[in-house]
Amino acid sequence: MPEFYLFRPFFSLKKSACILSVVFGLAFQAKAQTYTMPTVGLQSTYTGTCPVATCSGIFYDNGGAGTNYAANVNAIERTFTANTPGQCLRATFTSFSMNDTYFLCFGPNSCCDYLQIFNGPNAQSPMLYNNCTTSPGTVTSTTGSLTFKFVSDGSVQLGGWAATLSCVACAGGAPANTPSDCVNATTIYGPDFFPNPSNGIGNVAEACSGCSLGETYSHWYKFTINTGGSLAFEIDPINNANNFDFALFGPGVTCGAPGSPIRCSNAAAAGTGSTGLGNGAVDASEDIAGDQWVSPLTVTAGQTYYLLVDAALVNNAGFNFIVTGTAIIEQPLPLQLTGFNGKRQNGNNYIQWETANEINTKTFELERSTDGTGYTKIASLQSAGTGNNMYVYNDPFVSANKVLYRLKIIDLSGSFTYSHIIWIDADAKSNIKIYPTPASNVVNINLGKSNLLNTRAMLYDVTGKLLNSFLIQNIQQQLDISRLSQGLYILKFEDGTAARFVKK
Repeated sequence: MPEFYLFRPFFSLKKSACILSVVFGLAFQAKAQTYTMPTVGLQSTYTGTCPVATCSGIFYDNGGAGTNYAANVNAIERTFTANTPGQCLRATFTSFSMNDTYFLCFGPNSCCDYLQIFNGPNAQSPMLYNNCTTSPGTVTSTTGSLTFKFVSDGSVQLGGWAATLSCVACAGGAPANTPSDCVNATTIYGPDFFPNPSNGIGNVAEACSGCSLGETYSHWYKFTINTGGSLAFEIDPINNANNFDFALFGPGVTCGAPGSPIRCSNAAAAGTGSTGLGNGAVDASEDIAGDQWVSPLTVTAGQTYYLLVDAALVNNAGFNFIVTGTAIIEQPLPLQLTGFNGKRQNGNNYIQWETANEINTKTFELERSTDGTGYTKIASLQSAGTGNNMYVYNDPFVSANKVLYRLKIIDLSGSFTYSHIIWIDADAKSNIKIYPTPASNVVNINLGKSNLLNTRAMLYDVTGKLLNSFLIQNIQQQLDISRLSQGLYILKFEDGTAARFVKK
């Protein structure tokens, strides 16, 4: 703020002396957990402190119960989230004194000092309050989380606020953003596509150490090393405008207290695009000034690791997880899955899969998801026996246009693994043609229409292993397949459609 603010008349009120609502609540507040607003950000960011998972406590400005708030606080943020599944956080303001206005101030309603409240885990979430002249009253999230941002100038500092934190049943049911915690980590069985992976902050605050500043729109994954070596991987956004950060924990850690990450990237200055382990990096951790890459990790067979992937925005297109080092994390399927696809047909979702050399397989469990995070078993089919087999299932579920499916393949010993994920989009109409097939060196891709331009296509082999992803830049373009082995391959597109070709 301009220096001449210091010359205008001002006064200071102590909240302990002039706000009756604080006196009314003293007996309760003395026993409650208290939280205060930070005044500086961590690691040169606007994040003032780690997110807190709670359903109780008193939240004050940085002055606490008896002192005015600080001057020159530059848009610092603090986030709270409900620690009970299905609950939404509520802040009830019992005192509020921030009516510091001046016609040359740039805040809302000419506020020189002001508070903003957001319905979610960061300041990119929808705004619920932005003012200084009136109290926020009672503010309730619908996502499970509330984020507070505070700005003050260098002139008048007033009494600030006191707010009681609590949790209530969410209006309309569970929070819109399904949370993800370490205990519910999704298992990675190899290279794969993870659609819209980051849907909430979770009910446990457990990843704020090292370069990681905690969770926003986050999702936990875990994987076990099958063959030791150098672990390197790429988190490749489907939409390059989406920015992902990550933190890798392990080996041998437990959820709830995973300790400090052994590899971590919180890069922001480098912009958007891929991040991960490798790409020539030699650092183990990087803050917002990093280049989005940290060094590979030497791993041993049998070790288990937890991976936190975090996004700034809830509406993201997901990412491809690509393993690039010598270590292998994928677990081989107990059979060869030569086909797994689906389509909307006669009002149902028609799912079909084919196997080759099926040996020692007991059961196929078909699982369904509408958000890419939580999967529900909808069918269990017994193995048809050894050899080559085809299975079909009609799912009458039509309440969502976009539905994801995966197979849980269980062998006779009880061991299991998952197939790759397929995606049925009721709105997608495929006009895609791939020719010639069989082909030796190059196949032509004809989209038929332009809705997929500047999106990515994913190339899978018949086992469901992701081999490559590439940008669709023209309605007609070529794909070099000269280095592929002979066999069947599948190209999947972002609208849920797929096409096959054979390399001869």
